[in-house]
Amino acid sequence: MKIRFAALAAVAGLSGALALSAPAQAARGAEADVQVAQPAGVSALADYTLCATIYTNGTAAGRGCFSSYGDKFTMDDYKSDGLRVVAEWYTDYGRSGECHYTAGADADPGVCNYDMREDGRVNFRVAVRNGSDAANSAATSWSGYVPIGG
Repeated sequence: MKIRFAALAAVAGLSGALALSAPAQAARGAEADVQVAQPAGVSALADYTLCATIYTNGTAAGRGCFSSYGDKFTMDDYKSDGLRVVAEWYTDYGRSGECHYTAGADADPGVCNYDMREDGRVNFRVAVRNGSDAANSAATSWSGYVPIGG
């Protein structure tokens, strides 16, 4: 399984892509209290997008992106395999959840919009699974903490 992370500078055109509203469902997970240092090279007030692409059987299966401005996950499914694409996330202040993309490979990207603390940090990974609470079929590694506030 190949895993790729790309940090992209958010531009005005990205805000239009984030405004799309296809089926993506937010779910709350267990809370955890985790404290870590802010990653080097990322400003607390940076406006950026961090994306993770999940691969299964050597091909891209889906993608999840976190946008620091607006606290949003934009999700997309690349394979018609019946699996959903999920962004699992948790913050450094004890909040966690999942963004489920269930529209399928032929649909537009979906967005989960959260109201996270602007002074916090979030860590996420992208997974594929069969159903809302089944075990992950595959998952990327965790992103590492990045600032939320944009």
